[in-house]
Amino acid sequence: MKQEIASLQELMKQQKLDYYYVVSQDDHNSEYVAEHYRCREYLSGFTGSAGSLLITANEAMLWTDGRYHLQAEQQLAGSGITLMKYGNEGVPDVQCWLSKHGISGGAIGYDGRTVSAQFEQRIKSCLKDKDFSFYADCDLAGSLWQKAGVRPKLAFHKITDYPICYSGESREDKCRRFCDWIQEKGIEYYVVTELDEIAWLMNLRGCDIASNPVFLSYLIASKDSIKLYVNTSAIEEELLDMLHECNVSALPYDRFYQDIDELKGAVHADINSVNARVWKKVLESGGEHFTSPIKLWKGIKNKTEIEGERKAHLRDGVALVNFLYWLKHLKKNRNGYFIDEQGEQVTELLLSKRLEEERAKQGNYMEPSFDPIVAFGEHGAIVHYSATEESNVPIREGGLLLMDTGAQYLEGTTDITRTIALGDITPRMKELYTAVLCGNLELSNVLFAKGCRGENLDIVARTPLWKLGYDFNHGTGHGVGCYLNVHEAPVSIRTRIYDDDRNSAEFKPGMIVSNEPGVYVNGEFGIRLENMMLCVEKSKTDYQEFYAFEPLTLVPWDKDALLPDEMTEQQKEWLNYYQQLVYNSLSGQLEPEVDDWLFSVTRPVH
Repeated sequence: MKQEIASLQELMKQQKLDYYYVVSQDDHNSEYVAEHYRCREYLSGFTGSAGSLLITANEAMLWTDGRYHLQAEQQLAGSGITLMKYGNEGVPDVQCWLSKHGISGGAIGYDGRTVSAQFEQRIKSCLKDKDFSFYADCDLAGSLWQKAGVRPKLAFHKITDYPICYSGESREDKCRRFCDWIQEKGIEYYVVTELDEIAWLMNLRGCDIASNPVFLSYLIASKDSIKLYVNTSAIEEELLDMLHECNVSALPYDRFYQDIDELKGAVHADINSVNARVWKKVLESGGEHFTSPIKLWKGIKNKTEIEGERKAHLRDGVALVNFLYWLKHLKKNRNGYFIDEQGEQVTELLLSKRLEEERAKQGNYMEPSFDPIVAFGEHGAIVHYSATEESNVPIREGGLLLMDTGAQYLEGTTDITRTIALGDITPRMKELYTAVLCGNLELSNVLFAKGCRGENLDIVARTPLWKLGYDFNHGTGHGVGCYLNVHEAPVSIRTRIYDDDRNSAEFKPGMIVSNEPGVYVNGEFGIRLENMMLCVEKSKTDYQEFYAFEPLTLVPWDKDALLPDEMTEQQKEWLNYYQQLVYNSLSGQLEPEVDDWLFSVTRPVH
């Protein structure tokens, strides 16, 4: 067994715990977290963004979803940790496993600040007949890591204003809207802990989490005022005065739990958003669950945000087309491996660096919106592969290159995946590329009724692959923030319906969502094709209102990987329309030779 796990099991024995549970989140239910919070990664060695670890007296199990199954298999090899492939048939979730295998009268410990309130409620419900004891103030993993002397310190960085020219709504109006909602609901105190909600409401941005322009913070609001818990030294005096003018008081970040415990009166929160520690106070105070209105307000982009996203995608399109032109014109050595202008062998890491350089040339570029996925050949089958110095491979002709990358511009956030044919590829690769593209096109052009959710639309993108006997084990789409988190509630497109509803909302005009079907052949290659789309009003009859999607991403599809004869006439029309849109949008912003190349690769297929 891995030494870190064995050391934790010894601590469990001392604390008389039968089970210990470690999650990926921080105090704020974040998907991506600062290094300080990566206890699960420290214990297991698994680096994926999603996963949970259950440790017993003599074993350890790690749950993660289909995006990370192959990666987890590799990283857990030899650790003694059993991989639980969540989402696969016959694999129970953590609470069901405990319900079946947990001993009666067992004791389980966890850090209630990082475990979500909803999970705690579910696990207590599942184990109510087992007479379990729950110890939520038990940070064994953190203390073990701290004792080892290698745990990164919690870091705070500068917090900046996000002016109305980008946000489209003033801080004062947002705060007034929020306080009016609190008064309307008859709420005494309302707690918000999700970082992107607070950043959006306050019209502030930060960089406390890599690739996510948010800052560590909590918020307690009443009908009259808002208390913002942050590292106050990270905010300049002028910005503090601006907050004060909106009845917002900035208080030290580490005072939050003390202050919430001292509140006299009912405390309310969104059970889908807060941690178990906060929810304990809600229950003790007689408070209730109220779905945070900020999620929906933030999810429906206003005119300024939509225009900003269009500008961001235009810039991103220029960067990606410049990169693709360079990539498609690389020379090869005698062994078929690509080399750059300096004669250096092209690798996955070099490609990441080159694309980053192209984006950095664009105005208002800030940083990547997530760690880039640049995967050649069999690495493409690892859904969330991330190249390292150890795994980095050279790029050669005759294979598929999968690139899932994104950017943070001041105006908006981008997320794009292109799979690129490098030289001649096999008929099977072309067949599957065509099926994935047809799924993307079908979803891009679907007409749907008001009231539909992502679960109603998911089948549209999967059908072309299903016809060939293939599927993909991840969601088809996720909401995207506006210079915020690349994965954003409350909207998504997926097959499965989960207990929590934080990513399952009706589509509304102004929502932005990704469209990313894929297929993954283990040990051979992977294909994923992703665009971002804007939900818009399409038509209205006496009986129903209908919505559709408009593309935001402006990067051509690779005709070198396509089998047009396998497409319907309608699909080819959609393809030709999109390719022409890309050329018309970017032409004139490129060097002449790149413009000519783009013209040639976006010509209609017949």
